[in-house]
Amino acid sequence: MKPSLRVITKQFPQYSLAIFCLLIMVTLSGCKMLGMGGDGKLTWQDKLKMADDFLEDQFFYDAADYYKQVLDEQPENVEATWGAAESYYYARDFRNSVKYYKKSKESFKAQYPKSTFKYALTLKFNGNYAKAIPEFEAFIKEYKDKEDSKRYKKIAILEKEGCELGLELIKNPIKVKIIEPGNKLNAAYTEIAPLPLADGSLIFSSLRSDTIITALNGVAKGYLFRMYLAKNTKRGWSRGELMPEIINAPNVDIANGAFNPDMTKFYYTQCAANNKGKMICEIFETDYENGEWKNPKKLPESINMEGFTATQPTIGPYKTGHALFFASDRPKSRGGLDIWFSPITKRGYKTPKNLGKKINTMNNEMTPYYDFKDSKLYFSSNGHPSIGGYDIFWTEGADRKWSDPVNMGYPLNSRVDDMYYSPEPDGHGGYLVSNRPGSVILKSETCCDDIFYFKWRTGWPPSFAVEGFAYDANDTTRQALPGTKFSLDIMNKDSTHVNIAEQFKSGTDPFFFKINVNKSYKINAAKEGYFANQGEVSTMGLEKSDTLHVEIPLHKLEIEKAIVIKDVFYDFDKATLRPASRRALNKLVTLMVDNPTIIVELSSHTDSKGTDVYNIDLSQRRAQSVVNYLLDAGVSEERLEAKGYGETTPIAPNTHPDGRDNPEGRQMNRRTEVKVVGKLDAKLSKEKINIEEIMERDWDEEEEELEEDLQK
Repeated sequence: MKPSLRVITKQFPQYSLAIFCLLIMVTLSGCKMLGMGGDGKLTWQDKLKMADDFLEDQFFYDAADYYKQVLDEQPENVEATWGAAESYYYARDFRNSVKYYKKSKESFKAQYPKSTFKYALTLKFNGNYAKAIPEFEAFIKEYKDKEDSKRYKKIAILEKEGCELGLELIKNPIKVKIIEPGNKLNAAYTEIAPLPLADGSLIFSSLRSDTIITALNGVAKGYLFRMYLAKNTKRGWSRGELMPEIINAPNVDIANGAFNPDMTKFYYTQCAANNKGKMICEIFETDYENGEWKNPKKLPESINMEGFTATQPTIGPYKTGHALFFASDRPKSRGGLDIWFSPITKRGYKTPKNLGKKINTMNNEMTPYYDFKDSKLYFSSNGHPSIGGYDIFWTEGADRKWSDPVNMGYPLNSRVDDMYYSPEPDGHGGYLVSNRPGSVILKSETCCDDIFYFKWRTGWPPSFAVEGFAYDANDTTRQALPGTKFSLDIMNKDSTHVNIAEQFKSGTDPFFFKINVNKSYKINAAKEGYFANQGEVSTMGLEKSDTLHVEIPLHKLEIEKAIVIKDVFYDFDKATLRPASRRALNKLVTLMVDNPTIIVELSSHTDSKGTDVYNIDLSQRRAQSVVNYLLDAGVSEERLEAKGYGETTPIAPNTHPDGRDNPEGRQMNRRTEVKVVGKLDAKLSKEKINIEEIMERDWDEEEEELEEDLQK
């Protein structure tokens, strides 16, 4: 009986990853005794059976070796060709797997209808994006009327988008240098979870084996991930020293270290197989005082839910305090691993919340890291368009409201897997984990995860800020208005926006916000006695650091002044709103959200056609239709009044002086108006939050329906 490296994953059809949460463990497996030919040698049938058994048991190197032996004797063997492709693929040897997938696609597609997809995917992992794109397109067209066609179509579209992104990003590389630290830091197998410290040292975890672990080579039992501390000296990296046993508990894998901001608590992960053989990771914390580790304890069941993984902790902001962010496959995850967060209070850890649909996908999101210096959450995902398998992304926001994830670009991301983005405290560089070429290898150039160092080129990434002020729209001198509240929203592709910062200026000094590269922002200005207004700023395409300037005009809030709402349309002789009215009505919703204390009257007016009684009734019903639209959007009823005036308040003559009909005048009189009629008490409404919660709830229901459809 010999030990083997088993890759324990909750797999999705297109991905296998040696590190899923911490997911590598050494196990024992017995080799089955097989019959031999009359000359005492294994027949090709015996070798095929052995290869199949090895593949089923996830001994991928051994499986590949035996499939190759079969193909040496039987070059057109269907099962061996596909088996070799699968074995090399799951061993992340994409140079070899692509050859066998290509042969399966060309010769055995009837037996393996997904061969086009797997061929395209391995082309992508080899960086051959231009060749992979038409293969994905062909698969989308040909793979129909299957039980999982919808799901695979969605995946193939995602992968095709990743290839298109790869072609774009490689043409426009970011200014960063990637450095492999050498074999004092990286051993021959796997290093993960780098955590750089202010003194230049590095905490990381490693499976310290210098031997290829297979089912046949006799490696000793007991290799576990241990946590190490290495120091970077003038002579280079020292060999990592084991962290104290209070951290490196026996008989479990240890990884994923993270400090809280004041360095008084240290979080980390313990992983072990449960009684059902499933690898379960749990988050622990320990006090760190005067250079000593004390009081290690497992976090409560609200974090470490029984039977599910909680791993890769990091600490980020939450309102006036902090929250624990982590990856988990707990119930209500959208995919395999999702990113969750738990607010930390004096009483402990609150019930975790899913980070939401902007971040989490039907695939996997993991290795979160929050950088307080630039107010970004970094994570890795294979569910957003990526140029490899797992790419590194960043986002801004808080709670469940986050901006669209931004791909970190090439060469920080590669054609394979990139995870564990961890910047240095000084911001000049940092670390990531990747199986890209250049790592310390075993059998193939992309087999194994190692730590890489990255260093930003001088002046990159550029730093941006926006400053400015608000002024009275009627003030030609544009003097800054004191007592103005400013907030910064980051704009998403779907026109939604996420608030990321606020400032109140009691005097006339300008607001100042730091902003990020290749993003668009909205600056909201609000002042008592004025309508709120916004200014916009964008860093899209800018490459040189700069401070941008914005001036925002504010209009005085005038009570009882009616304003005509243009482009509100009703069906003829009815109160039904036409779809073309939505744009104008959505602007009205924005007005109510941005000015949460105003009470408005929505009024409707008719021309002189028809009786007075009829026109009053029609206009009242039309005004109520507008009110109902706002109510459906989440505006509270106490802030809305519907009033139908019929033909009683014309703003133009319905007839000419000589008695002829005046169509232009009648058209002007058929109008919808809004006017501010009062204000609520000083307390602020929470409608903005309510609207976003309604939108999120609707999406959840749609997502559940989508998942059900994909599984049909």
